[in-house]
Amino acid sequence: MSLAAAPAGDDIVLDDTIHQATRLRIMTVLVSVPEADRLAYGFIQETLGLTGGNLTIHLRKLQQAGYLEITKEFCGTKPRTWVQATPSGRRAFADYLSNLQRALTFQPPQPPSEDRTDT
Repeated sequence: MSLAAAPAGDDIVLDDTIHQATRLRIMTVLVSVPEADRLAYGFIQETLGLTGGNLTIHLRKLQQAGYLEITKEFCGTKPRTWVQATPSGRRAFADYLSNLQRALTFQPPQPPSEDRTDT
């Protein structure tokens, strides 16, 4: 999503991968924890109220963009899936928020006013 902003081609660009509502919610949860932390798949699913299939599809899209890492481990005999925002995902999210703020405060340039005189 793009919005022509200021002169000199300073466009406001909202990352389409993050801009999708569910992926925005996922990234918001992931970047809310310290960089070294990761979240359990089940925690994300429960927190956001998503089905397993829906969450998996959106996580895959974010992973393909390089915005998160998914790791699988076993805790005893039970598999556990962990999700963590990557440094590039955190940067992309910060850029997204910055551009969203710019879009929300965007003021189109005013055309020059013409002096009109009645004669």
